[in-house]
Amino acid sequence: MTKIQSFGTKTRLKNNESLTFGREIEIAIEAIGADTLEINDIFPDYKAKLQNFDDSIVNVAKSIFTDQMAVANKLRGKQHVAIVLEIKNGLRHFDQDKREAATRLGILTNTFTGAQKRAFDDQTSFINNFLQELTSDKYKADVTILGLDGWVAELKKSNDLCNELTLKRSQERSQRSGKGSTELTRPLYEKAYNTLVEKLNALALVKGDDKYAELFAWWNARIDHYRVVISDNLGAGKGGKNKYRNHSPAFIRRKR
Repeated sequence: MTKIQSFGTKTRLKNNESLTFGREIEIAIEAIGADTLEINDIFPDYKAKLQNFDDSIVNVAKSIFTDQMAVANKLRGKQHVAIVLEIKNGLRHFDQDKREAATRLGILTNTFTGAQKRAFDDQTSFINNFLQELTSDKYKADVTILGLDGWVAELKKSNDLCNELTLKRSQERSQRSGKGSTELTRPLYEKAYNTLVEKLNALALVKGDDKYAELFAWWNARIDHYRVVISDNLGAGKGGKNKYRNHSPAFIRRKR
């Protein structure tokens, strides 16, 4: 009786190699038909676990919001500095009311310096506190006297955008982590693979080899191929001993 050989060393394949092997099996089964092979009850689970493994391999290190955050942060920093400079310039203004307003606001700005040295999210909170003070009953009249209302509105708009981008980035990370890591998804995929092999071997034992012989021969040849891949990566014999000669996958192409 022909059967699919055990492949315990598949855990030694690199992730992308394991994925490629898994996809080859998927394509081969689909070429013949899960109905024909009588594995409709477990093949969907195999495909789902394989796809989850595939999704978890992709790890985009850079957020799509990184560049937007850099631009927004730079604009926010310029606006904050501009407000501070306008207040300092007000200290030399010919109008006494403006000089007095600048003096009062200058005490406030001395507390809110060095914003650009802070981390992105820390700077968002820092600027938010600065804006709350500028719009408070204590200082809002002075802000108006110096003509800073427009600057304050623009700084708030930029700071709100920075906060919004932080939330979007957090959501992006949450969605990405939701796909799981390969440490979690790969064992589940490999378990589904083992279940598939066990079921096919049991069917061949009970119903005979006619429907399965050619697929099994090709499958075993692919396992032997990946044993060689493992040995090439890790050292002679690490992939296990080859048991079958290469078998042409032409039967897959014929049945498509």
